Amino acid sequence: MITARIIYDRLLFGIAAAWNFCAAIMLIFNPDFLLARLEINDTAARLLARSFASSVTTWGIGYALIAVNQKRFRDFAWLGALSKSLFFIIYAVSYFSGQISFTAFSPALVDLVFAFLFVEFLWRTKER
Repeated sequence: MITARIIYDRLLFGIAAAWNFCAAIMLIFNPDFLLARLEINDTAARLLARSFASSVTTWGIGYALIAVNQKRFRDFAWLGALSKSLFFIIYAVSYFSGQISFTAFSPALVDLVFAFLFVEFLWRTKER
């Protein structure tokens, strides 16, 4: 039986997957968009941004797997919560030390929200 919570969890992880896939597409096809917001003018940074897209895509696949089968792939949410929390911390330190703008910092806020929602999912589903 599909409950409202199962639908919510599917939507949560489906949206997280889409967020990551969109970020990966931007990193691959328009890395200058991100680099400009980080005020990085080094052309070699494009390679780093594009290689980062491989990790972002892999996380997106993990979130999509959770959306499809929450029980089987539930443990991926632990890694996602940790990764998104670390991403937020790295960007928060950079923002509060004046290294990046709020515009560059804002995606990390979205990831922090996802991290909290992933932890809530893990806490709520620990009995399954």
